[in-house]
Amino acid sequence: MAPHWNHNTHYHDLLLRHLPVGAVRALDVGCGTGRLTRRLALRVDRVDALDPSPVMVAAARERTPDRLNARFTEATLADHPLEPGAYDFVTALSSLHHMPLGPSLARLRSALAPGGVLAVCGLYRREDPADLLWDAAALVPQWTVGASLALGRAMTGVPDPDDEGAPMPMLAPSTSLAEIRRAAAEHLPGARTRRLLFWRYLLTWRAPGAVYPA
Repeated sequence: MAPHWNHNTHYHDLLLRHLPVGAVRALDVGCGTGRLTRRLALRVDRVDALDPSPVMVAAARERTPDRLNARFTEATLADHPLEPGAYDFVTALSSLHHMPLGPSLARLRSALAPGGVLAVCGLYRREDPADLLWDAAALVPQWTVGASLALGRAMTGVPDPDDEGAPMPMLAPSTSLAEIRRAAAEHLPGARTRRLLFWRYLLTWRAPGAVYPA
């Protein structure tokens, strides 16, 4: 088995590159223990974070310094009232496959301010030869990165920063990449969806009426 490492953390920087210049308020959907939320809170004035797991929300609150303006709420996206047009940046990291895809995209869209950006890094169901080829392409970097991190921890004695300390809720994705692209085209006209290594995809969309530099 390849050495353990956190594929979600690997894509934090990719998501943060889509944060609009001048963004003030952000929403993190499916925040887990809050690692991405805390990074967002260093760059915007306020972050609201949702997760349906009381264990994850409790851990996120415990690990987040009071100086960061991050508010964690135990709730699903479907049940939590969102102020329309309130957020300059909305992100969901490996959480969208836990929700109904179309309605969730519509809710995230409605939460964006004019010119705001939605950035989703998610999991998809493998269904065709192209998916299997990407799986194969990920194997060498999966082992290489994992082994390098394990060696570094062994040499320095620094504990694994990706050890969440609590089991993350897991669910196999049921939606294929083609289905995700169709849903994005329906609910987010002009959205960009591309396949990533390590069994994930990136979906990005900017709300009409841009008020931020691209």
